Amino acid sequence: MARVGESVGSGHRLGRRAIPTLKKITEAFEQFLHGQKLRLTKQRLEILRLIYATHKHVSAEELYDRLHGDGRASALRISRATVYRTLSLMAEGGFVQALEIGRDRGTLYEHTLGHEHHDHMICIECGRIIEFHDDELEQVQARAIKRQGFREVSHRLNVWGVCARCQKAGKSGSGGGPVSAERGRDQAGD
Repeated sequence: MARVGESVGSGHRLGRRAIPTLKKITEAFEQFLHGQKLRLTKQRLEILRLIYATHKHVSAEELYDRLHGDGRASALRISRATVYRTLSLMAEGGFVQALEIGRDRGTLYEHTLGHEHHDHMICIECGRIIEFHDDELEQVQARAIKRQGFREVSHRLNVWGVCARCQKAGKSGSGGGPVSAERGRDQAGD
């Protein structure tokens, strides 16, 4: 059964697993950092809180702007570099997923704890991100993995194309779009 949810400017609309509390997420992040011989600083904690309060795909710049918009970042002296480094650590630890969408939007992040696995359709004209999950597609992937004797750790599927709205508006995607250089890349690996 397929489920689809649009996520541009809105929250994740797909089903949710039991969402861990921010306290449990913070403890897990602190433990991850400890394994990296790093500390959970006030700055990292504030970035963690904000990304888990945000239920959409956001860039590092958007997070930085939000932190500075309410004065928290200034009071904690959070720099752009701190935001980028913290997001990188969070992606490495599995607390967020980085979604490379190309052109002027670059990398977007979404928190992963408490959300069911889902894939993305990314419009090369308007940048809309449509989240979807399809049980049949997951089963086909599982069979292919088993046939190859491969042990999966994680996977993701990103499909680039032209959304229904842009097609109605007469946009074809033939202008290259934001990801023309990425079409040949392997997008299945995490």
